[in-house]
Amino acid sequence: MYKVKFTKIKFFLLGLFILGIINIPNISFADTQVQVQEGDINVETVPNNPQPYDDVTINISSYATDLNSAIITWQGNGSTLLSGIGKTSYSFKAGGPNTTQTITINITPVGSLSSITKSVTIAPSEIDVMWESVDGYTPPFYKGKDLPSKGSTIRVVAIPNTDTIKSGNGSLTYTWQNGGNAVPDASGYNKNSYDFKNSLFDDVNEITVIASSVSGDYTAENTAEIPVYDPKIIFYKRSPTEGVLYNNALNVETTMTEDEMTVVAEPYFLALKGNEDNFTYNWQINGNSIETPSKKSELTVRPTSHGGYATIDIMIENANALFQKVSNELKLNL
Repeated sequence: MYKVKFTKIKFFLLGLFILGIINIPNISFADTQVQVQEGDINVETVPNNPQPYDDVTINISSYATDLNSAIITWQGNGSTLLSGIGKTSYSFKAGGPNTTQTITINITPVGSLSSITKSVTIAPSEIDVMWESVDGYTPPFYKGKDLPSKGSTIRVVAIPNTDTIKSGNGSLTYTWQNGGNAVPDASGYNKNSYDFKNSLFDDVNEITVIASSVSGDYTAENTAEIPVYDPKIIFYKRSPTEGVLYNNALNVETTMTEDEMTVVAEPYFLALKGNEDNFTYNWQINGNSIETPSKKSELTVRPTSHGGYATIDIMIENANALFQKVSNELKLNL
């Protein structure tokens, strides 16, 4: 009797189960697929602001869908450049100056009924970065650049030199970075130069500038690595008739043939210009300090007799700043 009742219950439950399956709504995978939006696809260009003929890679990524399973097609110049499943990057060489390239990316996520289109325009632009020391000393007739030493003030100037970015001259925004850190005070509309005091502890100063048109259509970027140089003293002789003989530096050991000789010490690249009053000149002869001459950088030697030698030392130092000093020695055969 109990066995019959149990069997009827099983058949009743089985019937309910089959009835439930029949009445389950027909839901397709496409109905459950979350629609991916254009903003869910991130596009990155490496480098971010290519220069002419740079090797460029465009990468796409997303946290909203698995792009490794998506069908991705890269198109440019009216043709297909790359196509397939999971093609999330495309590499190519940027064009020359004053050219533009537009890359279109069509993405069909797995299970999606529609595709997403992203577009990237590459307009390679160049910008030159020129620099010099503002207060670095060089003597008259020196034809080279004023080089920075420890504690120097350096001026950096950005000069756009391709038509795409030069067309925005007068309406460009400059963003300056020093050692990877933004410099808001130096950045802004038409601020194409940046003055800074170099690091006392670094041997190289890395300065980056990004110039962008106000419309945002064109951007150029460049980085200058500005080395720090050691200042040096070079000795010259002053001629009574011709002045300082800058065309003939004195050797470390020099023979004196006249009865009187004026030695001139020129401190190349020392942060001296505009700060002359901060520097002291300490002269020594044969290890003995002497009174600083009226012309601090010039010492007149008058030996009482010829024969032997004299060692002349000079140190030029800024007592108000660290590391701003330079010294040298000259041996005079009398």
